Amino acid sequence: MRVRFLSRSGTSAAELALPEDRTLLHGEPLDDRGQLACACTPETARVKLVYGVEDMSLTVGTKAKSSDLASELLHDFDGDKVVLEATTLGFAELFCATRALLASGAKSVNILYVEPALYQRASPGGDQFILSEPTRGYTPIPNAIVDLTSDEIEAGVFFLGFEPERLDRALEEHQMIASKDVKLVFGIPAYHPGWELDAIVPHLPALVQHGLQLDYCSANDPESAFECLERTRVALSEDKRMFVAPIGPKPCGIASAIFASVYPEQVGLLFDHPRRKNKRSTGTNLWHLFTVMVDRS
Repeated sequence: MRVRFLSRSGTSAAELALPEDRTLLHGEPLDDRGQLACACTPETARVKLVYGVEDMSLTVGTKAKSSDLASELLHDFDGDKVVLEATTLGFAELFCATRALLASGAKSVNILYVEPALYQRASPGGDQFILSEPTRGYTPIPNAIVDLTSDEIEAGVFFLGFEPERLDRALEEHQMIASKDVKLVFGIPAYHPGWELDAIVPHLPALVQHGLQLDYCSANDPESAFECLERTRVALSEDKRMFVAPIGPKPCGIASAIFASVYPEQVGLLFDHPRRKNKRSTGTNLWHLFTVMVDRS
């Protein structure tokens, strides 16, 4: 198995050379960047994806099925012309779509992501962010379920952002995590200078209390995040598995979705399905088109 990443970046969609006859699979546009990311494709070529946390369903346009049957929902789409709009898609939708496209034989996946200019803070100049409603707790995602009580799970990777309560809840709900070989990964360099400290400082109490490992990868580079995951995977003992908790930058979530899709026997996902706030960011920074190529030969 060989996975390669190609990326194009610019200040607008026009600089990315998006497929002209694309179908954009997107989520709910909650802020400036989400609205602009969706608007770059004609409305007739847009299809909304929604993951149902309560019943683990996936809705694609007007059709809904259990999310473990996502391949059936996406079967009629031309994988080469599909673009996953990761700015608006939640992680569960992103994983379900990625896995379904690859399972249907797609050799590459195109993913669009737009960085924010600013994230919403609790107070002007403050160090706390208002990005999500309280999480619903960590619940499984079909096709990537992980039993953290099992001795089979040897290691884990958390990608972290600005919300320390999400890590705290994982460590509280699944206390056995602390007995695993767990690594906390921060996005360095971040989208903007100074955002690194905004992410690291709130997590310091958990780092000290639980003695967890620390690692870094570029916040806007899925390939860097994938390589970080790969280092953990190749270090696994024979017949052991790992979990990934993508609760940080979306490009790290992109890497996690690809990683769990191509290594289903070794990788499970831990995710808390937050309700993202409206107007959680303002403006746009860089636009990215990531093309992920999977060679199974």
